[in-house]
Amino acid sequence: MAKYIVLSMFLMLLILGCGSGGKESARYTRFDSIIDHGKPLAMGDERDVYVFVDRANWQALKPFIESSIEREIVLVYPEKYFRVILKSISEVNDYRQYRNLLFIGDLQSDGGVSNFMRESLAGDFISRVEQSGGDLFVARNFASRDQLTMYLMGSNPLNLERVGAIQSDKIFELLITRYSQRQGYQAYQQPVIPSSFFEPYPFEMKIPNNYQLYSNDRVGSFLSFIYRARMQDREIPDKYINIYHEEMPEDIIDHDWLISRRQMLGEKYFEGDVFDEEVIRKEQARLADHDVHRIVGAWKNEKHLIGGAFQSYAFWHDGKAYIVDNIVYFPAGDKLPILVELYAISSSIKIK
Repeated sequence: MAKYIVLSMFLMLLILGCGSGGKESARYTRFDSIIDHGKPLAMGDERDVYVFVDRANWQALKPFIESSIEREIVLVYPEKYFRVILKSISEVNDYRQYRNLLFIGDLQSDGGVSNFMRESLAGDFISRVEQSGGDLFVARNFASRDQLTMYLMGSNPLNLERVGAIQSDKIFELLITRYSQRQGYQAYQQPVIPSSFFEPYPFEMKIPNNYQLYSNDRVGSFLSFIYRARMQDREIPDKYINIYHEEMPEDIIDHDWLISRRQMLGEKYFEGDVFDEEVIRKEQARLADHDVHRIVGAWKNEKHLIGGAFQSYAFWHDGKAYIVDNIVYFPAGDKLPILVELYAISSSIKIK
């Protein structure tokens, strides 16, 4: 993928015209509801998770909780989704407005965190823990406008360890969902390209209008948008959102098909971008209302001596195969947060 792209005047005029559509160019408000503007500002990095837990309980739960929250994905280099930061319960008031809080305790221990949880949680939740042996309780925007607070509690230390092992994936799911929503909220703080732009296509997507049209190959059924700062700056990433489709009477999509098509798109539209098929991550996922095949990893372009991260989603719908593809070029920093942002935008796809 070339670092510098010369856009034709026609494409520039087209995309600028799309951004001036009056009512049609309104903001996409799907993520607005996550913010409670009546509460104080939230503090802390979106990827930091502040954990309050007594020492003995943490020794038992650390293998489950820390490995789940701090799970890694290999892009250009390994990146963690979140960071666990342990804090003493004596500091709880200093962190009450932070974005991600996790309290872990039980009903029998005399530790400070367990005592705090017993005193502060509602009686019906305590009763539920007594009856079930343990549970996970979630509060949103309790002390600040953009906050996720989780309470993991067991009826005793042994049951806490059991419920921690069961709920560790749920804790990560709550965190990544909220993170994606936050990224989506920030991305949509301005109008989107109006839906009239997508009239010739079998799909539409809510693309923020600070993205420009990169490629519009109607014959090849490929559409691509790029976000790039007006002044070239290594501190600001290039971000691509690409959509490809082809006729497919029956669903034969699998990871091999997705890999083959994604390699073709890189060669055809991005000046020879390639990726190592042996090291990318392959998994099942969800995008919008669709069950999808996903691949994610690093791309490189040997012609231009550059590289970055990408993720691609493939699904079948009503006689057509679709690929939604995201690319990041950002030599100066982490790529994972940008992929999460692009996922939030890509999740707005709607098949007509």
